[in-house]
Amino acid sequence: MKTSTFSVIWAVLYAGFGLGLLFVPAQFMAPYGVTLDSYGVLMSRVLGSALTAYALAFILNRNIPLTEAAWRNLLLASVVYNLVDIPVVLMATVNGVMNSLGWLPTGLHIFLAASMGYFLFRK
Repeated sequence: MKTSTFSVIWAVLYAGFGLGLLFVPAQFMAPYGVTLDSYGVLMSRVLGSALTAYALAFILNRNIPLTEAAWRNLLLASVVYNLVDIPVVLMATVNGVMNSLGWLPTGLHIFLAASMGYFLFRK
């Protein structure tokens, strides 16, 4: 597959989670067994804003050659974000903070880190 195809996939995933956390954070997190207080809603909206920005960045860069430094920097930043978040979401799931649906974002972080890492580090 081409990076432009993956960019659209990445953007859709980031936008889905980002917009959900931004506009309806309590309802978005409820299926995961997470109840948010006002502080949780605030932090969810902050994360939702960031994920929505990531979605926009991937859509805007989808047709830029992978050799461009800005594109590679975007991939690197996103790989780091996903690698750092894997243990956070994994521990929340294992420790019962999130229910078994917590495996979904864990798997998504693994997919995103692996697919972005592939394009970032391939020769």
